[in-house]
Amino acid sequence: MKSKLIYLMMIAMVVVSMAGCDDESTAGMTRITYYPELTLEGATTLYLDKGNTFADPGYTATLNGEDVTDDVKVTSNVNTANSGVYSISYSITNADGFASTASRTVIVTDPADAVEGVYDVDPTSYRLRAGAQVAYGGSYTVLILNKGDGTYSIDDLLAGWYCVRANYGTRYAMQGTITVSDGVVSLVNSYIDGWGDSATSLTDGTFDAATGTMVYNLEYTDTPMNFYVTMYKR
Repeated sequence: MKSKLIYLMMIAMVVVSMAGCDDESTAGMTRITYYPELTLEGATTLYLDKGNTFADPGYTATLNGEDVTDDVKVTSNVNTANSGVYSISYSITNADGFASTASRTVIVTDPADAVEGVYDVDPTSYRLRAGAQVAYGGSYTVLILNKGDGTYSIDDLLAGWYCVRANYGTRYAMQGTITVSDGVVSLVNSYIDGWGDSATSLTDGTFDAATGTMVYNLEYTDTPMNFYVTMYKR
């Protein structure tokens, strides 16, 4: 009987100890956690002309059915005085430290610059590899920005083939620098972070300022593999 009593006392001590640990791990937390819900109004990527005033399309936040939009923290580096790609981040955190976040991208371009802007890739653009021709077939975009030194940055010379069409992500966009002079497009440099290499050459590059049309043949790798790209400025 005495041994049973000791055994029961030991079990009770373990239970109390476990309960104490649980209390410590949940100290400072409410018994029921309501997660904040954050919603952006409008598109997550916005396009703006240089010099124009930026107006955020808006956002809302709720917590357990209550409007807590005023508690949202907004961080932005948007500067419409200069062309570029800017970001806005939104966040709200509840009393227990659980957060809800969202982000928006703002692309600012100069409409007075004939070359700078957002381009839509012609779906009939194609890749030619080992004699096989495959069309892009989808809707992809390319961003070209004036670097202020007589050259332009281009966010993907491959026009979305790998980063969007193949869904490899932005590390497989071929970023580069080009020049556009008297309607001729020339390659200065290029680089794909994902594979750590660059284009072999860019030939037959032309730009029609009247229609905002850019055309070029980009050779990539020793296969060889050529990307015949046609795109139109918005």
